[in-house]
Formats: sequence, C-alpha cells, structure tokens
Amino acid sequence: MRYIHCAYGAWSFLVEEETGFVREVRYGSERLAVAIYSAVRAPDWGTYPVAISDLRWGEAWCSWASQAEGAPFRWKTEVEVGGDGFRISIDGTPSETFHTCRTGLCLLHPLSVCGTEVVVRHVDGSEERSAFPALVAPHQPFMEMAGLRYAAPSGVTVDIALEGEVFETEDQRNWSDASFKTYCHRLGDGKPYTLQAGQRVRQEVRIRCEGEPPLTAAAGEVEATMPALSVWLDTPTMDALLALREAEVSRVATDAPDVLSLAAEVGVAVDLRLPLDTLARLKPLAPPAVGSTLWLVSDRWRADAQGAFQRLRQEWQPLGWELGYGSSANFAELNRSRPPANAFRWLSAAASPQVHTFDAWSILQNAESFADIGATMRSFAGEAGLCLGPLSFESRFTGKDARADSPLAAAYLLLAIASIASGGFHRVIAGRASQVLKEGSPVGALLRDWLRVSPQTVRYAVEGDLRVVQFIGARGNRVYVVNPSPQEVEGIPPFAFREEA
Repeated sequence: MRYIHCAYGAWSFLVEEETGFVREVRYGSERLAVAIYSAVRAPDWGTYPVAISDLRWGEAWCSWASQAEGAPFRWKTEVEVGGDGFRISIDGTPSETFHTCRTGLCLLHPLSVCGTEVVVRHVDGSEERSAFPALVAPHQPFMEMAGLRYAAPSGVTVDIALEGEVFETEDQRNWSDASFKTYCHRLGDGKPYTLQAGQRVRQEVRIRCEGEPPLTAAAGEVEATMPALSVWLDTPTMDALLALREAEVSRVATDAPDVLSLAAEVGVAVDLRLPLDTLARLKPLAPPAVGSTLWLVSDRWRADAQGAFQRLRQEWQPLGWELGYGSSANFAELNRSRPPANAFRWLSAAASPQVHTFDAWSILQNAESFADIGATMRSFAGEAGLCLGPLSFESRFTGKDARADSPLAAAYLLLAIASIASGGFHRVIAGRASQVLKEGSPVGALLRDWLRVSPQTVRYAVEGDLRVVQFIGARGNRVYVVNPSPQEVEGIPPFAFREEA
C-alpha cells in the first residue's frame, strides 16, 4: 500500500492511493483522527468496494473520484489542510435510485480521548455537555450531531464541524476496534433508506485546533498478569491431543461434545462452547478434567438463555463443570444484554480484528481495544472470572483469510495478548491446535514459545513508532519488538516484529 503525505504547518494527513482512505490526521503530534473515509453500505450492511480515479495531490491537498462497485453512486472527494485547519468534503450523485444503509463520511476518533469531556452541538442548534466514554458504551454516546468540541490530551482545544447529514457516534470497542466512529445518517431512521437518481449527496468535516501544537507523542509502560491460554481444537483427534499435551498445552476449546472422551484420556481441561439449541438436546456429560468450563453461548440474555442456565446449574454443575456465559462473535452482544452479576463462574467475549476494516494497519491498531473491554466486563461481572475468546484473526462473516497464519497474524496476537492482559482477563482462547503443531507457522511458533516459557507477567511499552512486548516466565523471558506502522522502523519491516536476543 502506498501513501500520499500532505502537510501544512503543524497539520498533516496521509491518503491511501488505492482506497482513498484518509489516515492519521494530526496537529503536531496530537492524533485527531485515526481515519476518515467514505462508505457506501448495501441494504444488508455489506460494504461496496470502491474504485478511485483521477487522483491528484499537492503539498497540502489531495482529490480523487470514487465509484462504488455494485451501487450506482459516484462522488468526488477533496481533502486539504491550511491555516484554517483540516477539511474533507464529498460531493456525489446516484445515476439510478438505490437503497443503502449508509452513504457518506465516517470519522474514527482515537482511544486517547476516552473519558474526555466534550460539548456536543446538535442539529437543532442546542449544545450538550457529555464525555467520550471511558468504559465501552453499549449504545451511541452522541446523537443528532452537527459538531463537537473537546480538549485533547495535550491540552489543545479541538473543534469538529459536521455538515450535510445528521451524524451519530458509536463506540467501536464493542467490535474490538480501537476507535469511536462518528458516522453519517441516523441508525434510528430505519434501514435501508433510499437515495433517488440525481439526488445530490454533499457532506463535509472540518477540524480546527486552538493552542500550540504538541511536539512529542505520549509514551508509557504497562505490566499485567499473563492470562491462561486455551487453544482452539480444530483437529479433534487423539493424535492431535497427545501432541498438544507433549507441547505442554493443558487446555483446549471446542464446540464438539465428542471431544470430551478423548480429552479425558489425555487429561486436558476443556472449554466446551455450546449454543442454546445444542444444549437443549444434549444429555449431561462429565467434564474431562478439573477446571473444565461449560460455556452457554448466546447473544441475548433472555428467557430461553435463563432456562438453559437453570438446567446447567441443576444437571451439569454437580458433575464438576464450571459454568460460563459468552457471546458468539463480538463484545457488543454481551455488553448490550448482560447476565446477572455472579450468575456464572466465567464470562467471555468473542473477538476479531476484522469486523469493520481488513487492512494490516487497522488490524494492528485494533489490538489496543481489549484493555477497555476487560475494564467494562469487570464493571458488570461481579466476582466472575474474565475470558477473552475465541480470539480469531478471521471474522466469522468474512470467511477464510490466507493471512490467518502469517507474520501479520502473529504480530496482532502479540499486541492483543498485551492488551488482554492489561484488561485483567484471566483466560484467553487464542490460536488453533493445527498452528501449534505445524512447523513453520508464525502463530504456532509464538504459541509454542509461550508454552515453553510459561509466562506469568506481560510488560508492554510504547517506544516511538515501535511497541515492545515482554513475557516474563517461570522458565525464561521473551522480548518482541512490533512495528505497527506502514514504513520500516529500525530494520523491522512494516506490520512485522522481531524477537530480541
């Protein structure tokens, strides 16, 4: 991926040549936007691919034309920085009438604004004092927006004006993204909506700052307890279980009850994750080892889930199972439909870095979200233990991804584990058995390293453009340096890592 760098004075931004994605809008070192982009969403919320043309740029500006592939919508984008700040605008017209769930601009705010007080300007001209949520907000924190104003962590005052539509903001940490998203068009207006042939769509976002631009970015270091590892058993055979045991895997996760008898012979604990319909027709089974957890997987705490829980407590728990409750795909479902505190021994949230964006840069940025997810789960979990997982590089909605066993996936896992540990999670379901057992697997090599070291503590540090992750264990230490940026840094290629001696 190639990037165009534009700057004027303290202002700067990048544009991806292939996609028109605007990234890293900054005032000095203050990061004001992770990204700003145009999206054309289908009636089923799928995102139409975009082809760009007529790309032009100068020192402080960039413009291009975009065509949604699969939708009759073409538009022009202009981006610039100057003495008056940053501006991006889109101007387009459908050639035919079409239906869409969203067409227009989206702005991703960085997590550095978490907990920051903000004045929200509404479309009716009124103002409301609020704050970017510190804990993950289940629903939109800001609605009916025409703009917002806040003091950034550096002390700079930031003013964002939104024009051409009604905007709302959602907390994307619900989907393990490391951002807040301000998007065009009210979700509550009904979806999809109709854009008529010839109907002009013009939107604009302007960002202004008051105060001296900061010159250095914040650095920091965090130390946390390493969560216990459970590996997803994608090869449910006796040979695989024996090989995993030899590799010092003591816990596996599965959705196949038939695995229990094999696991009992090998002596590994099991995270058995079952949806409501499977539990309803399954007779109680004994756990294969002490500490095994039976997970009720449901995306809504409702009458049928409550009934299943009562059955588990009466019929399965006396056999020795610990009981857990978790979502099937994202934290959003658990956050919006929470079970009673202390009803379960464990709570879990599934996660993937590829719910909304799929490029390497976004994937590594999204690893930052788990610390806040853990803090939010703790706020309603009572005394329950916290588990993050299954953590899957692939989204269940996007299917197979050739990068799932690549250096990129390993770099993501490194950063994610550091964030998961700092979020106070006690367990993590991550990696696949086939990766642990495969020579030459980047993810498997990382998992085998951890199993050998038996880490008890994770240290995470921000050092300029690099991230340093250290695992301190009973049988040694491991230090990895991750480059989450699109350019080579200190000999480390973009979106890659190296192990330090």
